[in-house]
Amino acid sequence: MIYVLGIGPGSIGLRTLKVDEILEKADILIAAKRNLEDIENNTAKRFYIDADLEKMKKYILENINKEIAVIASGDPSLYGIGKYILRELSDYAEIEIIPAISSVQYAFSAFKVDMNDVFITSSHGRDADFDFIFKHNKVAMLTDSKIGPREIAQKIIEEGKDYTMYVGENLSYENEILTVATPEEILKKDKYSMSVVILKKNNK
Repeated sequence: MIYVLGIGPGSIGLRTLKVDEILEKADILIAAKRNLEDIENNTAKRFYIDADLEKMKKYILENINKEIAVIASGDPSLYGIGKYILRELSDYAEIEIIPAISSVQYAFSAFKVDMNDVFITSSHGRDADFDFIFKHNKVAMLTDSKIGPREIAQKIIEEGKDYTMYVGENLSYENEILTVATPEEILKKDKYSMSVVILKKNNK
């Protein structure tokens, strides 16, 4: 059995009871190293995910008869590992996906902005289609080191668009930072941590 577990944006308090139950009984835990730091199952084997997902797939197939928990930050079905696991391993084992609070959901709640009519996208490993993004009144973007708050702000200014930016860094952690600002104000800060960016068109 393969479980794909969403553990939320970071804080242990946002994990579901269902996830904790599976973590306790799993034979193997698979995750990025930072996502395993707070998990107390000391009997399970641990496999750390890196960019080589084929290596992870090979390891899972070698242990296909075990109870395997693949752990994903946020929700595994929102630009997460869930799609890959279903595509690559559905022929070999039963798969159950356990949802969680995504970093996007958390960000909207933290900023007290409703999610109605939001367009959600990600810049993880892909180029952002700003022409399409700017057709929307409300956008949420999962960012990476290549396209972050500064790059988004610069593009808004270049295109002459009128958005307020909501930048949530290190969401749900003790060092969480929430910023509401104009694109020009966002550019005044040199560096941003791991972020979710919400764009809300003014007067909409």
